[in-house]
Amino acid sequence: MNTATKTYTPKASEIQRHWRVIDAAGKPLGRLASEVAQILKGKDKPTYTPHMDTGDFVIVVNASRVVVTGNKASRKVYYTHSMYPGGLKAITFDKMMARHPRRIIERAVWGMLPKNRLGRALYRKLKVYAEGTHPHGAQAEEFAAPEKPGRAGNPRPPKKLRVRKERPAVAELPAEETPPVEEPVEVTAEAPAVEAAPVAALEPPIEELAAEAPAGEPEAVEAAPAAADPAELDPITPAPRRPRSRSARAREATESSTASTEEQAAPEAVTAPVEDSSVEEKTPPPRRSRSRAPRPQAEGTPADGAEDRRG
Repeated sequence: MNTATKTYTPKASEIQRHWRVIDAAGKPLGRLASEVAQILKGKDKPTYTPHMDTGDFVIVVNASRVVVTGNKASRKVYYTHSMYPGGLKAITFDKMMARHPRRIIERAVWGMLPKNRLGRALYRKLKVYAEGTHPHGAQAEEFAAPEKPGRAGNPRPPKKLRVRKERPAVAELPAEETPPVEEPVEVTAEAPAVEAAPVAALEPPIEELAAEAPAGEPEAVEAAPAAADPAELDPITPAPRRPRSRSARAREATESSTASTEEQAAPEAVTAPVEDSSVEEKTPPPRRSRSRAPRPQAEGTPADGAEDRRG
């Protein structure tokens, strides 16, 4: 026979959360924090599940009257760091109690909760107040403490709803009735019938038109001038072409100057007397050779090519 029982896991619809109020006046800080942490986690319920939030809400009042044993009031130190070099700050228990009494219980409870998503959800259910009043009277009915409007720290007042003012309706003016326009009646009078005249009566006879025209000589038609002979027209002289380079211009100038010189010299050549062919032509003088003369040899010097036969 199988006697093993199935692990019970509550459903979200089966979890019931209540509001509990705890008075911290005269209670030690550590014992108060452990009690609050157990209630927040739901360990005082038979439906406790470690991975689920089954605890209740906790309201702590009179946080400024919590006590510590021994000389912890002067030796217990709270540290904070701004995450910058030299940003470490320290404050003792006495100064923290005078400035922020709520933070003492909040820090003590947070140190006893798991540091994960579930722990943050449990921590949000803790409400701590330095005085003996709280604004959660509607949730915690069993605690007969005087209610305080709003929560500690002067919460924001409720927003005022803006009521839009309705504009007065503009009375619609009655539409002017326009009288119906009567369409004019067109009266058409019957025109008398016109008898069609015969065609012979409208057109005059051809004999009368011929008699009216004066008899005269026919106008002479001027003959068109004959086309001119293309040979008689002036020849079209092409425009001189501009040389492209400076050397071409110089060459052209030289040729023109040479042509003009030849034209001027042509009549002179005709009038010049004819020279006699019997005159002997002058022969040019002999050309002087550039070969060097042999240098005179000194006495006792053998001639060129002669061998010195001295023994």
